[in-house]
Amino acid sequence: MVLSASRFTERNAARDWLVAALGGTLTVAAVTHFAIHDTNDVMVVAATVLPAVALLAYGLWFQVFGPQVARGDAVFVWAVGGAGVVLTLDLWAIAVNAYGAGAAINHVLIQHTSIGALGAAVAGTYSDRDRQQSRAHGRLRRALDTAMDGIAVLDDERRVAYANQAFCDDYGGCGPDDVVGVHWTEFYPTETQTRLGDVFDDFDADKRDHWHGNVLARRDDGHTYPQELSVTPLDTEGFVCVSRDVTSREERDQRLRVLNRVLRHNVRNALNVVLGRASRLEDRLDAEIVVGGAAPEPVQSDGEPGEQSASDIGSIKTAAEDLLAVSEKARVVERVLREDDAASAPLAELVATEADRVGSDHPDATIEVTADADVAVDARFRLAVRELLTNAVEHNEAGTPHVTITARDGSEDPAGSEGRPFVRVTDDGPGIPSQEHRALEGVEEAPLQHGSGIGLWAVYWLSQQCGATIETDEDSTITIYLSTTE
Repeated sequence: MVLSASRFTERNAARDWLVAALGGTLTVAAVTHFAIHDTNDVMVVAATVLPAVALLAYGLWFQVFGPQVARGDAVFVWAVGGAGVVLTLDLWAIAVNAYGAGAAINHVLIQHTSIGALGAAVAGTYSDRDRQQSRAHGRLRRALDTAMDGIAVLDDERRVAYANQAFCDDYGGCGPDDVVGVHWTEFYPTETQTRLGDVFDDFDADKRDHWHGNVLARRDDGHTYPQELSVTPLDTEGFVCVSRDVTSREERDQRLRVLNRVLRHNVRNALNVVLGRASRLEDRLDAEIVVGGAAPEPVQSDGEPGEQSASDIGSIKTAAEDLLAVSEKARVVERVLREDDAASAPLAELVATEADRVGSDHPDATIEVTADADVAVDARFRLAVRELLTNAVEHNEAGTPHVTITARDGSEDPAGSEGRPFVRVTDDGPGIPSQEHRALEGVEEAPLQHGSGIGLWAVYWLSQQCGATIETDEDSTITIYLSTTE
């Protein structure tokens, strides 16, 4: 059965008329009574009719204004209940002959019923209003408590008066009671405190009525994270703050910027090579046509023109292959980073497998593996190991690159790993260039500076996603400290 919104509206409107209908009924009853029983006592008539008219007037008022604060059917039940109580008392009084023998009490019953209904209707309006407000406040509180964004209310001293669980989760996984009473500055580092302090000063000076921006927030362990924050002053004293951890969004935007810049850089370089070599081949072909009057076999002068053509063709093919390789690597990196629920893999097996793979792709290199870590890690870390080894081999100027990769559970390096498993890669190359250091630290390159590609950026992104930390030295050693999985 389908019920339209209009049918609900019509039904509710009918309920809003119930109190007025009861008042009208009692008014008609009072007027009819005195029309049948002629009386000259104006006070008796007024005392009987006026309460019924007052109930009718209140019902009409409620029909217009009452639905905004209470439900018509609830108020009607109160009115009927009040009338019933008074009528019951009157009937009891009649039963015990409290009014005296032979007393005319018909108008008294109407009068008392009207008064009881009117009083109960007024009481019911306020009672149902309070009940509806309480339910609305409860729904609002549940909505705030379960909201995905962090919500906090600051008092006039700018201390937390209320915080939902999402706000507490961003701060460090505590409960709302743990942050109530805490000053807002505890949630932000010094530079953000200064910035938001100026915002609060503007609020105090009535220079703004809302603020929204991105800031750097601080967790209870001291680590910082990017946060989107909105602050609005309340009509009374205090402020409401809505926050959101945008770490994932910032990382995604960074990936897009880096991939776009690296791909643009590589495409431009590759096309410059292709166009330059193709232009030289075209000039050479035109010269051969002019000499022979047609398109003869390539002219060989001590083998040089033919060798140059072969070299140009080889350069074009290499540029195209490099561009395809970078594009494929970007696709793989994006696919792996989009995986939210990754499986786990034994660290020792993962390292050995990737070392064999890179060794097969680069047979001139020597990769020495020491992997005795009996722990499981995020399987996505496989790609980071592959990129570390590939980078160590491909950017090594030695004729036979030598790379050492070590994977341990952390017990043999307690000072550096704090008991966490780690992977350490060392090679005999010239060292890690400064731009590659910046990639491993997550620092974006300037527009005119470019590293060798996206390999070490992939290592940084995957380490962040897997909860790992990276350490580098001035030589050719990179150490990644990992988090284990169950």
